[in-house]
Amino acid sequence: MNASAVPPTSSNPLSQPFDEWQRAGAALRTAESHGASDDEVRPLAEDVLRTRVAVVRDRIAAGWRPSHEVLRELEVDAQLVREADARGT
Repeated sequence: MNASAVPPTSSNPLSQPFDEWQRAGAALRTAESHGASDDEVRPLAEDVLRTRVAVVRDRIAAGWRPSHEVLRELEVDAQLVREADARGT
């Protein structure tokens, strides 16, 4: 199953980052449950991180004020995404 096999939760364009995160998570869970190799799972896990960062940034732009803990986690996730991008994966 790929990420596009999970239907959007809403036709509302404001839910797009959340829908993408949900699809990325579903693709990762599917791959893991089917015994995918580390090389197959790594880019899917990176997609989960990338889309989670997008969801949090989207919510912040919409006015959400996250806790300091969430902001720290966001920075860690963003750093991991930057490292993955630098590797070219």
